[in-house]
Amino acid sequence: MELKMEHISKKFKDKTAVDDISLTLTTGVWGLLGANGAGKTTLMRMIADIMTPSSGNIYFDGTDIHKMGKDYRSLFGFLPQDFGYSRDFTVKDYLEYIAALKDVPARETTKKIDYLLNILTLSDVKRKKISKLSGGMKRRVGIAQAMLNDPKILVMDEPTAGLDPGERVRFRNFISEFSHDRIVLISTHIVSDIEYIATRNAIMKDGKIIDVGTTDELVKQIEGKVWTCTIPDRDLGQYEMRLRIINQRGEDNNQVSVRYLSDKSEIEGSTTISPRLEDLYLWLFPQADYEKEGN
Repeated sequence: MELKMEHISKKFKDKTAVDDISLTLTTGVWGLLGANGAGKTTLMRMIADIMTPSSGNIYFDGTDIHKMGKDYRSLFGFLPQDFGYSRDFTVKDYLEYIAALKDVPARETTKKIDYLLNILTLSDVKRKKISKLSGGMKRRVGIAQAMLNDPKILVMDEPTAGLDPGERVRFRNFISEFSHDRIVLISTHIVSDIEYIATRNAIMKDGKIIDVGTTDELVKQIEGKVWTCTIPDRDLGQYEMRLRIINQRGEDNNQVSVRYLSDKSEIEGSTTISPRLEDLYLWLFPQADYEKEGN
């Protein structure tokens, strides 16, 4: 099973949001990484066939998805950043409505909804109006609606936004198991949410895919550029002004452990450490609006 993009571009007046991308997604979890404005959302909307490329084509197992029409939508699940719902819908009513739109057989609807509510810990609020739920709960309702038709292709834009750490762990485990014979594409700023479950990652910058690979393959480009050391906390301010410090932790005796990015050692006593995917993200997108877990 494969989803193949061939030279797809999307232009809006004088701006090119997606610029001549060719990429083939195969079964497993794919991470789509890039700063705001990189073109990720536009790319995902074209994959969802709710936006037409200015040029190029997208194929599912050799067939143009635009020509597949309803057949493609029946095997596709999509979670946009903002999913629409009526303020009067309860969680259960909304999921039943979406199941009907997706032609989920009536005899299977209740079973599938109950399963997803249980997995996403929403059973206790299924009769509450979505408008009254917390941001994290609304996001989980969005995840549920994307998965109602048991999709072969699942595309999710910032699925863990608003989820607490425990909910994110459950989500990662669920998606990892779900993806065994499916294509799952996840765009997120919380890099730790895909670092250990992604089969491969695609990095997007200025409308282009600039690199594709496993986490281990991608982080090799910043080996020797991630450093750690311990400094007096009184010196932290001066180092923050001139170094790209990406993590800090208070230690005993008024000391601070720092992790920073640099081509060379900038602080006496620094040692290099193994890079992580979040280190690469910050190396490539130093000005990105980035959320690190546990920092």
